[in-house]
Amino acid sequence: MRTVLFGLILLAVGKVWFQDHTYRTAMSDAVVDAYRDHAIEICRRMALKRGADARADGVYAWGPASKAEAVIGNPYIDVAIWDTQNPQWNQRFRDPQLILSSTDSAARCVYDVRQGNATLSLAAR
Repeated sequence: MRTVLFGLILLAVGKVWFQDHTYRTAMSDAVVDAYRDHAIEICRRMALKRGADARADGVYAWGPASKAEAVIGNPYIDVAIWDTQNPQWNQRFRDPQLILSSTDSAARCVYDVRQGNATLSLAAR
């Protein structure tokens, strides 16, 4: 009897995990599809504002081949979770972000979906 009960519990946990995983994957794909083109445009503009060094590495780094990932909160902002009075707390832990990674360099662009701005991290090749 314990074996049957344990099996039913495992099936219930597996069902909840599968539904949650499927939902999160579908929502992530929807955010990427909806905001990818706009994020690429903003990242290219930000790279042009940085100057000539960014023009060689940043502008051509962002394109349809760049890897995109939707996440909640910007993991590259240094804010503690208990520091709720910090003006960047929502960006760090609450707002949806689209992280674009270059395929040919270590360049990274984090696009904030709610605010419509981007943060660049360009690295040398």
